[in-house]
Amino acid sequence: MRTRLIGVCVCVMVISTVGSWAADRLEAPESMASAAATTTAAVGTVGSETTVSPYIHPKMPDAVREKLQAAVQIAAARIEEFEECGDLFANLGADGLEMLSTTLYFPARALNRRDGMCRRAAAYTTVGGKSTFVCQEFSGLSDKRAAMYVVHEALHHAGLSEKPLDRRGMTSLQINTMVGTKCRF
Repeated sequence: MRTRLIGVCVCVMVISTVGSWAADRLEAPESMASAAATTTAAVGTVGSETTVSPYIHPKMPDAVREKLQAAVQIAAARIEEFEECGDLFANLGADGLEMLSTTLYFPARALNRRDGMCRRAAAYTTVGGKSTFVCQEFSGLSDKRAAMYVVHEALHHAGLSEKPLDRRGMTSLQINTMVGTKCRF
């Protein structure tokens, strides 16, 4: 009984620490987020195409910035073109184009580049968070794959949860599969 109680206590402590760690590391510093919030993000049209212009931090590496800009435009086109793709956001009570345009993109923090989140992901955010951190590896993705990740992270911005923090949520791979299918990536 005592061994089981100790095991439960350890699990609770680990889960609490991981949740706290994730939230601490994934939020943009207050000064960065407030400065970004004053920057105008836009959704517009050029000809018959919708263009989305989210905030991208000025210190984003050029190769990552270029890939991200292309990926956001592809993601916006898929959300508009395929109803099932737009419905991913509508089912969360959100507008996909608005989620793309209101995301604040920051370069991944140095401590997450080698040993942290960037070992497992090309980009990451928190559920409901506006800030998405983009790893250097993002620049090496195909445009379509990068767009799929942009939609994935925008769904988190819209409120979609994920395992392991939500035991009932989908895994990252399941979300990618769903986005790939619904948005035809």
